[in-house]
Amino acid sequence: MFQHCVCLIDSYRPLDVSADSHGENYMRENKLSQSTSQDKCFMMEIFGGYIRHRKVVDVIVESFFNSDGHRYVTSEKNTYTVACYVILFRAEEMGMAKLTDFIISQNWSKMWTFCNFLINRENLLTWIKDEWRKIYEDEYVNEVLLGPLLDNFDSLHSIVDFLKELQIADAEPRGHVVKRDPTIPEPFTLTKPKVKKIPTPEVIPQVKPAKKVPASTYSEPEAQRKLSEIRERNKQKAHENLMKANQMQFACAAQGGKQSRESTERSEEIVQSADYTSRHDMFKSAPVPNRPNDVAVKLNTATILREERHFKAKENEVISKLEQLQAGAKDSSEFLQWQKDMRQKDFEQELADIERRRLEGLLSHEEAIIARKRAAEINREKAAIMKDEAARRMRQFVAMKLKETEETKKLVEQVIMGHKNAKHAVKKIQDFKQKLAQQLSEENKELLRKAFEEAEQEMQQKQEIIRQIRALESVPRPRTKAFDPTEIAGYGFFGEMSLTELRERLNLAKINKEKEECERRDSILKDKLEKEHQIVEAMETINRHRSEQTRAAAVRLEEKRREQVRDKQEVNDPEVQRLQKLLQQKKQERMSRQASEQSAPAISAVRLSDLKREKKEVEGGRYHSIEDGNENLVKRQAQGQGIASSARAKRIAIGS
Repeated sequence: MFQHCVCLIDSYRPLDVSADSHGENYMRENKLSQSTSQDKCFMMEIFGGYIRHRKVVDVIVESFFNSDGHRYVTSEKNTYTVACYVILFRAEEMGMAKLTDFIISQNWSKMWTFCNFLINRENLLTWIKDEWRKIYEDEYVNEVLLGPLLDNFDSLHSIVDFLKELQIADAEPRGHVVKRDPTIPEPFTLTKPKVKKIPTPEVIPQVKPAKKVPASTYSEPEAQRKLSEIRERNKQKAHENLMKANQMQFACAAQGGKQSRESTERSEEIVQSADYTSRHDMFKSAPVPNRPNDVAVKLNTATILREERHFKAKENEVISKLEQLQAGAKDSSEFLQWQKDMRQKDFEQELADIERRRLEGLLSHEEAIIARKRAAEINREKAAIMKDEAARRMRQFVAMKLKETEETKKLVEQVIMGHKNAKHAVKKIQDFKQKLAQQLSEENKELLRKAFEEAEQEMQQKQEIIRQIRALESVPRPRTKAFDPTEIAGYGFFGEMSLTELRERLNLAKINKEKEECERRDSILKDKLEKEHQIVEAMETINRHRSEQTRAAAVRLEEKRREQVRDKQEVNDPEVQRLQKLLQQKKQERMSRQASEQSAPAISAVRLSDLKREKKEVEGGRYHSIEDGNENLVKRQAQGQGIASSARAKRIAIGS
């Protein structure tokens, strides 16, 4: 029976067939029609109940495979599913005797592991309850799911004890060796590879032989070689002439065989200039081609219209300005002169600000150097104070560790006394909870029975409705319809029309489109003629304005040449002069401090060696004091751990 329930759940595919049909098909395929109606009803109830409470059962089974059942295969998952459902929902109905027989029909070791995991008060009241509360409401979980389990917990736990006894009795004695047949290896049933077809070799195309590189590629041209030879001959000839002239110079030029310094320098300059001209005059670059400036530039339509719009805007601006002057408006020459003066003042002020910022930067640099030296002196004083403070804190730390060790001893003694008093309180609470659980179990039995009856009635009603719906769906309906081109389809769309109306509308749309194309063609031709006339007028306006701009540019250039370049003005700002004086004072102060430091007597070598030796002795004494403190601290911690372990051993001896 247990195995049929497992197979029934394994073979169920909810997307292909309904639960009732699957149960009937399974009974018919496995020839279970000869079984009693009670057995069939029991199997269908377990199958239907599992589908209805699938989420509740899957929470426990999945957790079992993740913790205690990780060494079991997942193909046996539905075995534990059936056992879990029977314990949770059918334990009171079946009774403990029948439930025990039903469970021990499977492997005793596996069932004992699963039942020990499920029938555990700590697991039920902690994480299992929390997971169920994510699916159902708290009232349903406490009354329907956890209530029966806690009421019958002792009876269910007796099943766990019985399975354990069976497992112990069935275990083999120590030293017993089971003789088994040797393993016979079997060859693997591998698929034989198909015979590969040898591809037909492709024809390799013959590449035409390349032409040889001509010898002239790697040889110097004849003209270049001749020029090089001529250049070398000329250079050698000039050198020979120079040597001959030096040997055959006049007596007045060489006074006693020695030349003056000026004449020697002059002769070297002449030689260098002659050598330079001989080397560089023979290469001359080609002159720049003379191109006329009055080249006609071809303009497109967009450029012409853009330039015409620009000139028209300027004309409108000049006309509006003249109209304003004619109406009595003032000229802006005074404002422009005032604006020019103000800009000059702003420029002078900006120069003064730049000089002031530069002087402030130099001043801050000098102050930083002085402050750095002062900070070094202060840091040396602070270092001495910090060394004294570190020694004082080390003494406080050692005293604090001794105090903590004494407090730990007292705390261990208090914990030992507290454990002794806690055992009596726990025993009283357990007795009270057992009495309360027995009272609640009787009330929950009646509520659970009523809930089962209501669930069965509801299931029967749903099955009857499903049968009626399937009977209605099995009746065939006529689906043929004649086609009428003058009739609409009747889908309920906006603008729906028949096939005849659609064809007529398409013909009318085609005629209207041809008419619109003719009108558009005429309007394009008319616009083209108007545009050509507009471009001609724009070119006349552009030429007129260009001639006027050329004349005005010549006048402005002449006026610009007559202006004089302003000399650079010196900055005469009192703030800048004050900063310069202050900077000079800071520099003098820094230089005097540096001179005094250099003039101070240096520490002698003997004194320096004494200071180093004293420093090493102080550091060595500090290291030994820290090591001694750490060693004492470790000894005290070991003594505290020994006291705690002895107290724990006494507590275990008392409990045993």
